[in-house]
Amino acid sequence: MNVLLKLAGAAALVLAAGAAHAEYPERPVVVINPNSAGGGTDVGIRTWQPYVQACLGNGAALVPTAMPGAASAVGISALKQAKPDGYTIGMANMPNLVTNKLSRPEQPSIDDFVWIGNIIGVSSTFNVQADSKFKTLQEAIDYIKGSSGPINVAMGGVGADDHLVGLQLQKLLGVKLNFIPFGSGADSRNALLGGQVEFALMSNVEAAGFRDQVRPLAVAAEKRTDLFPDTPTFKESGLDLIGGSQHVIGAPKGFPEDALAKWRDCIQKAGHDPKFLEDAKKRSLSLNVMTGEQTEAFIRDQQKLLEELWKSDPWIK
Repeated sequence: MNVLLKLAGAAALVLAAGAAHAEYPERPVVVINPNSAGGGTDVGIRTWQPYVQACLGNGAALVPTAMPGAASAVGISALKQAKPDGYTIGMANMPNLVTNKLSRPEQPSIDDFVWIGNIIGVSSTFNVQADSKFKTLQEAIDYIKGSSGPINVAMGGVGADDHLVGLQLQKLLGVKLNFIPFGSGADSRNALLGGQVEFALMSNVEAAGFRDQVRPLAVAAEKRTDLFPDTPTFKESGLDLIGGSQHVIGAPKGFPEDALAKWRDCIQKAGHDPKFLEDAKKRSLSLNVMTGEQTEAFIRDQQKLLEELWKSDPWIK
């Protein structure tokens, strides 16, 4: 009888301990946005937020928190410094994560984080006016290579994703392009439409809103974008060029394994949810759903490429 009583008592203690350990998440999770509130990163987070909350369960609440500044460095640094207890995740947007580290060695590196996955990602496009004489990328390349004068190309900011794509393009073509920073993709588009430049680099989303006036000749992606299904990739044109801005989702190193597994699963489920896909389409979001493993592999591949680019064509002198 005493043995049975002891076993019953032990079982009760185990059950009590299990009941005391509530299911993750037990409190709100901060989602750091290294860019401004209301911008593209913020819209992306708030679009997938309800789907991830539902998947996490247990009354999960995500708290998007904008920490802009220094080309995303402020928010990415805050993510690195956050307590790795499962209650802070964030966007370590690419290519900013790598380019910040290259130009400022004290900035966080890839190895300071664990990678949850990716849902939102825009791809850079190489554009002309809709009524341009250039109908294909090859026609534009032939013109560029045969020109004796400077070829003006509009882009957003120095060292930003579109500029990096432009630097890679000129390296692949063996030419020199005259990149003119206009501050944003939207301003680059306006410069193209106003005839100030012959070509402009901007994201597929920025071009999509003006598809009657802008013609992308190529998109810097693995596959054609849904926003421009008839526009070939650079790879289809024989140029190994991929670039844009990926809103990669990470967490500080040491993030609990059980929470990491749950987050990775929920990001995948949210990214493929038909209702989410409808919402993303309504908001003209560009998607690039990747697993945690795919995200890390992508970042490391991009790091190698950008390190080589930094050596040959540093974007900050």
